[in-house]
Amino acid sequence: MSPRKDNTLIMSCAAIAGVIALIAINAFVAVHFTDPFSKGAEIDMNNLASYMVSKSNLMYDDIPSATEQTDVSPSDGKLKYPEYPYFIEVDKTNQVMTVFTTSSSGRYDKPVRVMLCSVARNPKKYSAGYWTLKGSQSSAKNVWYSLRKTSEPVYAQYATQIAGDLYIHSVPYSDKKKDALDKKLYDKLGTEDSGGRILLTVENAKWISENCKTGTTVHITENRKNPSLTKALKEQIPKLDTSGWDPTDPDPQNPNYHPQY
Repeated sequence: MSPRKDNTLIMSCAAIAGVIALIAINAFVAVHFTDPFSKGAEIDMNNLASYMVSKSNLMYDDIPSATEQTDVSPSDGKLKYPEYPYFIEVDKTNQVMTVFTTSSSGRYDKPVRVMLCSVARNPKKYSAGYWTLKGSQSSAKNVWYSLRKTSEPVYAQYATQIAGDLYIHSVPYSDKKKDALDKKLYDKLGTEDSGGRILLTVENAKWISENCKTGTTVHITENRKNPSLTKALKEQIPKLDTSGWDPTDPDPQNPNYHPQY
């Protein structure tokens, strides 16, 4: 057999092996995960997180290892302190915040929460890289944080400081009243925000405030465009009614309570 025929045969075998491997991977994903973007699929937030793991090579350019988290042991890549179990990724391209925890591999490849957000593309304030949370500015007795102390004050619930005046918090309010939500900004979640902040629903801002303590690492990045992901998350944001409340606010007095998780 000529060298040219040998090479052709080798290439054909390699191509067949590649196709078989691709079929096997797709079969595994089909069995273990429901594609939340498929036509007619009922999107479940927890299933969405699982799906993102199965497609992580398409959605995330760089899933960090545990050695990149603050206060870890560089020798084994495991978390030194169990009070810092989470890693936050803020994707400015798709306006999505994902909270990861470590799997048995020791990498932050297990998403526990996938959230639509609004973040400005300010190249100075939101420079790509790793940041460390300075801590929550809220407490069980006082969930409010003043964003602007002027003649027209602005407030937010469950503010968590990243650095300086860079915060993660709820959509702003014109007053310290649960029915004074900025409805326009709520409806714009999933699009770029003009302010110096990262906006979430109250439910998600509360979760970050209560679970991601001082020292948690935040990775601000720009992933590849994935409009299907943004669209799927946008569809899960509960609609506003005339009450002026954030529908995800777990306050027992919320007249329009619709939790996402």
